[in-house]
Amino acid sequence: YQLTRSTTTNAKYAQLALYMCCMLTQIFFYCWYGNKVKLKSRQLVSNIFEMEWYMLDQNVKKALLLIMKRSAIPIEFTSAYIISMNLDSFVGLLKTSYSAYNILQQV
Repeated sequence: YQLTRSTTTNAKYAQLALYMCCMLTQIFFYCWYGNKVKLKSRQLVSNIFEMEWYMLDQNVKKALLLIMKRSAIPIEFTSAYIISMNLDSFVGLLKTSYSAYNILQQV
């Protein structure tokens, strides 16, 4: 909002634009890699099942079964134990920010 209302020098405008880009990039990286971790942890069950597990001994089969049972719930990065860090939450953040910007423009 301050970026669009800025009527000061170009240096101040550039400073605000650079700050906004840096903050969005930092949040995007957390969300991107959080999404990758979640997808890889979901893929683990199918990868275990696709290997030649039937040729392994009984103890290894039990261990693989335990890993498959645990990986049924995907690993997920969260922020403050509330917000899931994935691409959907990043898009939601952008939509919410734009909605707040529109409200501030109307006031």
